[in-house]
Amino acid sequence: MPELASDYLDHTLPLHRRLAVRLHLSICTACTNYYAQMRKTIALLRGLPAVTPSAETEERVLSALRTPPGGTSAD
Repeated sequence: MPELASDYLDHTLPLHRRLAVRLHLSICTACTNYYAQMRKTIALLRGLPAVTPSAETEERVLSALRTPPGGTSAD
């Protein structure tokens, strides 16, 4: 069930899968708790203010993403 939680929350599961997940949640306390935690986490994250990084920070992150681990920049 945990592997389906994100898709269930995003409403991207086909109808038959969505119904199966809903049925499972109606009988499985552990998965119901996991699903509730996911929903709370999403709600908390949506409540955070948006943060815009400085141009310097953005460039450092982009540079790090362009550089393979243990390698040199591909630029």
